[in-house]
Order: sequence, then C-alpha cells, then structure tokens
Amino acid sequence: MLKKNVLFINGIADNHKVKVSKIEKNGTIKWKTRGSANISNYLENNLFFCMNIVFDTRMDQELPGQMIHGVFNQISDADSNQITLQKVQDFYKAVSAHVPFFNIPSHIMKTTRDNIYRLLQGIDKLHVPKTVKIQPKSPGDIYEAIKQEGFKFPVIFRQAGEHGGISTIRIDDDTEQFYMFALDGRDYYLTQFVEYAEDGLYKKYRLVIVNGKVYLRHVKIGAGWMVHHKSQIDNPEKLQKISAELFIDNKEAIQKVVNEIYNRLQLDYFGIDCYIDEKMNLLVFEINPSMGVFLQAKGDIFSKNVDDIRKAVIRMIDSRIGK
Repeated sequence: MLKKNVLFINGIADNHKVKVSKIEKNGTIKWKTRGSANISNYLENNLFFCMNIVFDTRMDQELPGQMIHGVFNQISDADSNQITLQKVQDFYKAVSAHVPFFNIPSHIMKTTRDNIYRLLQGIDKLHVPKTVKIQPKSPGDIYEAIKQEGFKFPVIFRQAGEHGGISTIRIDDDTEQFYMFALDGRDYYLTQFVEYAEDGLYKKYRLVIVNGKVYLRHVKIGAGWMVHHKSQIDNPEKLQKISAELFIDNKEAIQKVVNEIYNRLQLDYFGIDCYIDEKMNLLVFEINPSMGVFLQAKGDIFSKNVDDIRKAVIRMIDSRIGK
C-alpha cells in the first residue's frame, strides 16, 4: 500500500523574524520559525510521509498543488503568530471537509495565557493562577494593574509570545524598575506567583497530551522557582526517578484532570508544564503546543518517554488518515 502524505504547517511570526541556525559553506541558510511546534522532523515512519510548508505573513501566498491525506498545524503560539494562524484557519475551512486536520487553528488562538486562565477555572484538582494581559508604557502602569487586578506580591511578569524563561521576572515588591523591558505598549502578562517549593526544591513536570491521553515527558528539579534544564540542581536523576514513579503510580488520577482540560481546549496535541503535589493537585505554569518535546539533551533519562510520545503521535495521525 502506498504511503500517504501529511502536510505539516509552520508559520513566520508576526514580527517577520526567523532564527538562523546555520549557514552552510555553499551559502545555504538554515533557519527556524518562532512559535511552531516543529515535531515533523521527529516522526519518521513507514505509514505516511511528512511534507512541510511554511506559511508567511502575506495574504497572496501561493500554496503548492499536492495530494495530501491529512494536515497537522504546528503553529502553536497564539501571541506571536496571529497572522499565520488566521491564514491556516482559512486553509482549514477549505480542506477540513476532505482530510483530517490536527490542532485546529481557531483552537490554538484560544491558548493565550490569560485565556487559558479563564477557560480552565472550576476543574477539580487543577489550579491555574490568575493571569491578565496588559500593555504598559511605564513601571507605574504595571503597578497600577497589579493593584487594580487584586494581585499580591510576588507577581510574575513576562512578555507575551516569549518562552523558556526569556523576558520573565518575579516582581517581589514595588521597587522593580523594569530596565530590561521595552515598555512601549506591547503585550505583557501578569501572573499570580504561587509558592510550590517541596523540601526546599522546585519540581516542574512536563506532560504531553496526545489524542487526549497524558504522557510524562520529563521532570526538572531546581533550587529556584523558574526551573529549566540549565537551572537544575546537580545530579537530579534520583529525585527525577522518584517523581516519575509518582506520576506512573497516579496516572489514572492525573488523566481525569487532563480529560477536563482536553475537553475544553479541543487540541489534538499539546503540553502542560506544572507542579504535581502528593495529593495529585496540578499547579499550572503553562499550557500550549509550543513546548520542546522531542529534542533530547545528552544523557536524558526520559528517552523512552520521548519515544512513547513519538509513537503516540504517529498512531493518532495514522488512525485518522487511514479511514
């Protein structure tokens, strides 16, 4: 049987910028788009071909005439890619009656941090801290918003569309000067900080949801509140394994919470960064499909988890395009 074709869509960000990753000796430039999940590079399989296209910000872009059997929208950031998400939504309306479509753009558009806060209130065992979007032009505007919205210090302040801790600080009192930020009316988020230290350490679980089913990508453990790979404690493997076992032992309870999230967001593929306490309460840090999942650092102890997620995505796609 001939392999089918699945079209994976990336998009140029609204600021028209891309990240150059490498310049070959022959002058070929390799670049990456911002705000796209970029999972197709990791889905080599015997069931379907991964075809890639980049949607630009022009309204007159010509699309190649190709036979496709499914479409996977990889544009994943509702803040930085509004133009291309709308273009993909128009494309979705044109083709969705004929082929399966994964991660519908209009659903991605609802995953801004402030909207996630509004959408996911009232779910048992889930806490999404209050988040609002503001457009400050001075430090005074920020403090006024903190007061008017009823936040209590500390408060997390970050630029919309940024990930990985970039352009993110914790405001502990009213003396912050915000020198590193361009306060020119662009979008920023305020999020209520919630203390989640456990025995003096901070744990961040990354969960990946594929077709409604939850998978553990990894657990990162740090001494500070903003946990990333480079900010982890030395030799975290023992604590990571203990935390992973906690997830495995309580996966059914966690899945019940994820079911409610999945039903409200209606996304085929997305990630959840969160803290999980001993009573299986989830404290959400971020929810969207933008998170790094398949790229692995040397010595990653969660490599099997990554392979399980990869296989789950392939199964999901194949099950729908095969009909």
